[in-house]
Amino acid sequence: MKIVIDSNVYLSAFLTQGLSNRVLDICIDKHEIFISPWIIAELQEKLKKKFKVKQPDLNKFLNFIRSIAKTIEPRGDIPDISRDKDDNNILFLAEYTESDLIITGDKDLLILKKHRKTVIINPRDYMEMYYKR
Repeated sequence: MKIVIDSNVYLSAFLTQGLSNRVLDICIDKHEIFISPWIIAELQEKLKKKFKVKQPDLNKFLNFIRSIAKTIEPRGDIPDISRDKDDNNILFLAEYTESDLIITGDKDLLILKKHRKTVIINPRDYMEMYYKR
């Protein structure tokens, strides 16, 4: 499957060893993951400013993310669907890459349930619906 992982799932995976970390591990093994420069910039900003992650650790994390996900710069018009305008960047990437899933904890995205052919689910639903042991 083609998957877009929202920044909040990456952040949770990086900062805790919980469900999002497990979901990320499974996605690395089983799926094609897409990321955009916009998501990378958001991760960098939040880790640096909000969580005060030191530059060496930030660099390691960002290099890791770039190694596991294919960086795509979507072209065209960004959709105007989500009530949080920033979330439209996630939808744009999923649309552009024709992804099957967006995995997110963001309520503004989850309320949509689907964008075009892309299903929008949270990490727990991913584990219940898509992960076959």
